[in-house]
Amino acid sequence: MLLLAPFLYGEGSANGGAALCWAQLKELAGVATVAFLGYRGAEPDDTDRRALASLQAHCAQVDSVPLQIARSAVLRARLGSFAFGEPELARLCRTPAMDTALRAMLERFRPDIVWIQFPQMAQYVALCDGIPCVMDVQDAYSLSGFRQAQRAPGPRNWLNWVAWARYEARHYPRFAAALTLSEQDAQVLQALNPATRALSMGLPLADDQVLQRAHGAAVAGRVGFAGSFGHQPNLEGMAWFLRDIWPRVRERMPQARFVVAGRNPPAALVAQADGGSGIEFSGFVPDIHAFYASNAVTVVPLVSGGGVKIKTVEAMLAGSAVVSTRIGVEGTGALDGCHAMVADEAQAFADHTVRVLSDDALRARLSEAARQHAGVAFSARSWRERVMATVNEAAGGASAGPLPSRPALPSREWPAYSPAEGSS
Repeated sequence: MLLLAPFLYGEGSANGGAALCWAQLKELAGVATVAFLGYRGAEPDDTDRRALASLQAHCAQVDSVPLQIARSAVLRARLGSFAFGEPELARLCRTPAMDTALRAMLERFRPDIVWIQFPQMAQYVALCDGIPCVMDVQDAYSLSGFRQAQRAPGPRNWLNWVAWARYEARHYPRFAAALTLSEQDAQVLQALNPATRALSMGLPLADDQVLQRAHGAAVAGRVGFAGSFGHQPNLEGMAWFLRDIWPRVRERMPQARFVVAGRNPPAALVAQADGGSGIEFSGFVPDIHAFYASNAVTVVPLVSGGGVKIKTVEAMLAGSAVVSTRIGVEGTGALDGCHAMVADEAQAFADHTVRVLSDDALRARLSEAARQHAGVAFSARSWRERVMATVNEAAGGASAGPLPSRPALPSREWPAYSPAEGSS
């Protein structure tokens, strides 16, 4: 199997997408011979070096090519996007260097199947003639782009959504299957283009190491959030939380602290962490599990985006009580009041946060219920069985019969989400 990715990842990857991809690769490498090809340069050099070392320890072959993200390259991609109606990110990831490296890897490794990660890399299916391909969607940009355009209307966002919808419709039908993190993403892709075979596969985050890890005691009064600030939904959610929610929490609980993890937060957000705000930006954290376990409450104030929010699942597995919007728990099967406290309106979100911080029994109940639920719903072993059934079928192996089903997720107690309903 050849894995094609838009960035490098490995042990200790900081952002949620990289951590998920690494969990997937480890599961796949346990049952198949895996080669890896990806772009380098999306992360700092030392991060990429550590990722390469991790990949080389698990893969039969590893290769990478530089991703040009200088201002001139971004400008060319943007102009090309407007001129040709293609997504800017997809154009940025289309390079002669990757074309050459992929052709060479296909010739040298001769994979039975190619596993392509993230929508911006789907275009490379055109170079894999005769080799079955599986699309690892990660984020259905036609859904998340639509939500972004609804929240921030304007020609650029609407054109971006149309570009992604057309792009996915053009490329995804060429794959043996398009694997999504959530059932909702699969349904959206199937509805927009019935020629796409979209299947929900979930996340393999609950492996034996995670399930057996001891949880440290949470720090009283500590509220936490972790996310990549290169991801627009994280920026939007954090701006809303700091502006409309955190002041209400601090008014009622002056001793509460809000710790934000993630590289390169924007200056406009960091400026709010003055001496009396109770806000701390901690930057990169080497152990995200320990970070979540230290939070009395982990907040997921997301108001846009698609797929399953990896940060939510990681927090649940670490035994943290979670307060979230509906988008933040989307695809997790978490029920309001059982596995998490859920609110889309600022005052209700603040009320939930204060209540969980103040009520030890409620916090303990949410923590244990969330950990147990996530351990079953996101079992690595179950994910591997489902995925390999699809991979073997795509590669022409003996049919495994019906795909192993995902663990049943409880029905939500809230109506279908409409982005216009969210408070901002």
